[in-house]
Amino acid sequence: MAIRMTILSLVAACVLVACDRGIQTNEDIKLSKEDQASFHQMARNNGCFECHRISATVVGPSWVQIADRYKDAPFQEAKALLVESVKKGSNGKWMTFKGGDGMPPLERRVSDQAINELVEFILNLKR
Repeated sequence: MAIRMTILSLVAACVLVACDRGIQTNEDIKLSKEDQASFHQMARNNGCFECHRISATVVGPSWVQIADRYKDAPFQEAKALLVESVKKGSNGKWMTFKGGDGMPPLERRVSDQAINELVEFILNLKR
């Protein structure tokens, strides 16, 4: 248990360092350090960082890769598609990750508000 708490503390410290460096978003989206930390906390609380990172590949694509894939799509269409993927799960959209296994449905454990806020955050990330 002590080792797990130490690891969690180290992960939290790394997230805070990442927040301190700032998250690049589109010019019209300005996030304070408090908002950045809030998004990190929300993602951590909902298990997003088990498979994703902002700019690094883990189990699934980074959020920057996701934003890049949908950068030319109308924002509301991309948002609706990603919200649906998070809620209902997805399969075969990212064949380069785990053979396209996709992600499990999260609608029962992650609130609609959190899903919407995180998807908007992802879509506003700069490459």
